[in-house]
Amino acid sequence: MDQVSWGYDFACGKSIDTILAAFNSAGAWQWRVGDSDIYGDYLKCRPKGHADIRVYDARQFWTWRAGDREGFWAELSCNRNDRAEIDQSFLDLLQRIDARNISQS
Repeated sequence: MDQVSWGYDFACGKSIDTILAAFNSAGAWQWRVGDSDIYGDYLKCRPKGHADIRVYDARQFWTWRAGDREGFWAELSCNRNDRAEIDQSFLDLLQRIDARNISQS
């Protein structure tokens, strides 16, 4: 099986909890909060068997200080054959939360 990985940077004025509620209300995938000593609270989802999505808030990063870069980043990975579907579904979710300045990373 051929795994691919990609990501997005984006801005959003909503909190992780608000994004979680919006993503789960979309109903397509089940999202939950993860907790990391390094990344703080983040969102995670497994839309398919060999697919993972994680969404991080830069302000939750343990070394973040006022004046550092703000915003969110997402890491996505899946089987190559599932990429287009997962990518489009995730971009649809970003529209639901009024994400801005979306750029692939």
